[in-house]
Amino acid sequence: MSKIFGILFLLFTFNISAQKVHKINYTGLLTLSNGTPLAFEMELIEKGGIVNGFSVTGKGTPDETKSDVSGIFNKNTKTYKLKETQVISTSSESDLNTFCYINMAIKEKGKFTLKRFEGTFIGLLTNRDTCAKGGIVLMEKEKLEKIKKKVEKKVDKKIKKRKKIEEEEEEEEEEVKNPVLSTQVLKDGEDMYIQWNSKKLVIYIWDANTEDGDKINLTINGQQILSNFTTKKKRKKVKYRLLEGENRIEITATNTGTTPPNTSRIEIVDSKIKYPILTQLELGKSAIITIVK
Repeated sequence: MSKIFGILFLLFTFNISAQKVHKINYTGLLTLSNGTPLAFEMELIEKGGIVNGFSVTGKGTPDETKSDVSGIFNKNTKTYKLKETQVISTSSESDLNTFCYINMAIKEKGKFTLKRFEGTFIGLLTNRDTCAKGGIVLMEKEKLEKIKKKVEKKVDKKIKKRKKIEEEEEEEEEEVKNPVLSTQVLKDGEDMYIQWNSKKLVIYIWDANTEDGDKINLTINGQQILSNFTTKKKRKKVKYRLLEGENRIEITATNTGTTPPNTSRIEIVDSKIKYPILTQLELGKSAIITIVK
């Protein structure tokens, strides 16, 4: 008999030790019957259907209160029955006898990332009088953070996209306002000096004549921006943030196409003015534009 008791005791002990401990953080809202929402959080530890932990009501407010929570969890129905039992700490100056202790029944609803717990609650005073009623919605804090990050990422992406569109619209409006000077023709070895106003440089490059395979290198301050670039009727836009002082722009012909010389239309845009330029270059020759900021 003692052997049987010993075996049963071992089996019971093994079963208890094999039960998994689940620690979950929930966050959400209590909504009072008059429609007033209250921030509500819980940190629960569940083992074998027995639940213990704490709740935080009104987080971040002058009445923030942390309370003990206990109850049960039905794994089959995915239902919690929980109640606050005592105040652990509070920022409120109210008498503890006036505190409203939450008793709730919540059930799992939804699927995947929208999985949550919903239900009702009753608030009871220490003398068991009802002090509040309403609904409750909670979600695992980790899942909610993931959803929040996804939403923030989408919003940030939309803001950046909108900002880019606005910047392009501003640039187009600025270009319309900019006065245009007469076209400057630059041939082999010729230089051009421009006194600049803004911090950035916008260059448009294209072939205004018949596309005949003209190719160029574009170098700014020793940095090659375009390499063996074929000029076409569609304008190529290049943006560059200028250095203080002198900035050297060099256009070099790497191919003269079928009808030499290499001819390229270039438009340099300052914040207040546009400079139209026509380069006529032999193979390997360059034109220099020096911008003084």
